[in-house]
Amino acid sequence: MSVIDPAVSVRLSAAGARRLAGMLAEAAHLLEDAGPQRLTDEQAGVLGQGADRPELAGWARGLAAELRAQL
Repeated sequence: MSVIDPAVSVRLSAAGARRLAGMLAEAAHLLEDAGPQRLTDEQAGVLGQGADRPELAGWARGLAAELRAQL
């Protein structure tokens, strides 16, 4: 995984990238779920730092897929 900022460097092991991808996919699921496991609007707001629920879920799913594709 690369971060496009010359002042920042991020290294993840393959195991770490798989774990992060799984966590992001699960967060997306909890944002989209209509059942009792759904994150509250307050929780989604804190996680999204101002992004709305669908945008945050899409971002999390997309990043999870990108990480998985790099493995």
